[in-house]
Amino acid sequence: MAVEVFMPKAGMDMQEGTIIQWLKNVGEAIEEGEALLEIETDKVAMEVESPAMGVLLCRYFEDGAVVPVVTTIGYVGEPGEVVPDKPLSAGIGAVTASAEVVETVEIQKLVLAAETNAVKATPYAKKMAQTNAINLHEVPPTGPVGEIKGRDVEREIAKSPLARRIAEDHGIDLSAVTGSGHQNKVMKSDVLAKIAEQKSPAEVEAVQNTTPLSGMQKVVGERMVKAHTEIPSVTQNTKVDMTKLLAFRKQINENREKRLTINDFIVKAVAKVLLYDKKVLVSLGDKAIIHHQDVNIGIAVALDEGLIVPVVKNADKKSLEEISETIKSLSAKAKSGGLMVDDYQGSTISISNLGMFGVHSFTPIVNQPNAVIIGICAIEDELALVDKQVENRKKMMISLTYDHRLVNGDVAAKFSMKVRDLLENPMEILL
Repeated sequence: MAVEVFMPKAGMDMQEGTIIQWLKNVGEAIEEGEALLEIETDKVAMEVESPAMGVLLCRYFEDGAVVPVVTTIGYVGEPGEVVPDKPLSAGIGAVTASAEVVETVEIQKLVLAAETNAVKATPYAKKMAQTNAINLHEVPPTGPVGEIKGRDVEREIAKSPLARRIAEDHGIDLSAVTGSGHQNKVMKSDVLAKIAEQKSPAEVEAVQNTTPLSGMQKVVGERMVKAHTEIPSVTQNTKVDMTKLLAFRKQINENREKRLTINDFIVKAVAKVLLYDKKVLVSLGDKAIIHHQDVNIGIAVALDEGLIVPVVKNADKKSLEEISETIKSLSAKAKSGGLMVDDYQGSTISISNLGMFGVHSFTPIVNQPNAVIIGICAIEDELALVDKQVENRKKMMISLTYDHRLVNGDVAAKFSMKVRDLLENPMEILL
């Protein structure tokens, strides 16, 4: 029986998704769990897997279509099955795979297992291949006597279905592509970068001159305009002496394999201030001001496709090392396209760091529904009079933007001062 495919609701705030491209044509065979199409939400691109084995019976929407969540977008089933002429609301007319389909899947698994055992491979490689439905006949061996090793199967697993399909369409050898995803997984962006390398300068220029806005760029742009026009924002700049913190960080990092960044200390300082003072952790509801108790700090990460803000949850309860590891993990996942919906939802305050670009000060835009965003600027040399002696000090500006409907100027100023005081006395951050 035909099985309904619908636009997934990847998060409470998601209202619609954009179909980037279908990975299967109507009538084309597909396995259960195989990538069927690629969609884009307001935050991330993701693959939608087939809910059953069979063929793609119909596609109600084509590439580029913007579709409301939980709307039927197609059907998968046995060849020749009759399906509705138009999409139904999710759940209406939805059917599940028949016993025959389930039985066919089990038979195919047994066939695959038999084929796997007939190939020269290590026991570990065979087990991995069977678990992950990898055909060992298609895995290039690297063993000393021509056997397939576990690493060979891992390499195949690390190729996303979308990346593999794009590579096949453009004649790209995936073994020559360096993966940027988790555990070196080859992502779509890696294959596209390899394709770009093989294009002539004229072809690259033509693509650059006609690159359309991605779904993420459109949504980010719309939200920026909405925040900028709706919020009566004010930005306050506070200068911080970072001299002691830089020396303190250098001392701590001397014998550390995983080095701590200035941003780690800043996030920890902000979290510690918020542990005792939550006046800026507010949002504007329909008829009331919402006071948040969770210290969830969003960290702005710039991607080629737009801006995304993964969240360090319960930062006030994390140690400096835990915060550092969380930020590194979230940043890596954001750049490889591996963020889950929960990774970028629920922030109660945000931080945007442009210090590495030499920015002296700037006006960050509030990340709604937050009331405050903290802009971190470059650390600069500045001569200062200290104990009647002229010294070179390391100074940094904090640019704090806040929603004046929710936060008063004195509250914002006191908050900035508390963050400044912690950063200027780094031992206090750890106590």
